[in-house]
Amino acid sequence: MSVTGGEHELPRDVIREIKHIAHFGHATAVQADVEAAYRAIDEERLDDAVELLARAKHHAPRSPSIRELTGLVHYHRGAWREAARELAAYRRLSGRFNQDPVYADAMRALGRPEKAVEVLDAIDPSEVSDEVYVEALVVAAGALRDLERPGEAVELLRKGPLHPPQVRPHHLRLWYALADALEEDSKRGEARAWWDAIYAEDPSFFDVDRRRLGVKG
Repeated sequence: MSVTGGEHELPRDVIREIKHIAHFGHATAVQADVEAAYRAIDEERLDDAVELLARAKHHAPRSPSIRELTGLVHYHRGAWREAARELAAYRRLSGRFNQDPVYADAMRALGRPEKAVEVLDAIDPSEVSDEVYVEALVVAAGALRDLERPGEAVELLRKGPLHPPQVRPHHLRLWYALADALEEDSKRGEARAWWDAIYAEDPSFFDVDRRRLGVKG
């Protein structure tokens, strides 16, 4: 479930979930609050969205969809503790790992990189999309670098899909993270090769035009 989008009519599976999980007599009101929360998100009224989702959660506390959306809204507000709590609940209730990179990044922001690594260690690449897996590697590598373990970060990133048949933006993000980690691990020649590879695919990708010339920041 995305935290952004256009006009929102809830997916049928979410409506079914709410009808099944909401406290007796509250399903219609919960659905209306979630739909209103999406509209608030589209209009960048995140505080209003939090209020609406809190009310929805009160009447459907075991709804994975509501906990997921609440966690993502908190993350975009920079409310890291609340984001981590809600996304941990989403993971527990749904059995899914697709929001673990966001959950782990919130733990990093709370100064708990070791917990971020622990969370992402559990991800099975066969159970998530290629994009989610790459994001998990990038966040976990960042957490390892927070712990001053750049060599381990490099080795972790090497496990990703570095040579895909078709390069997509998340692959460039993986290459960027690898190049950055290689530089920190004093492997500048190899890092330069990845900067050049990114530049060849997309010269405007972040600050790659400067990074390939050795200019950081």
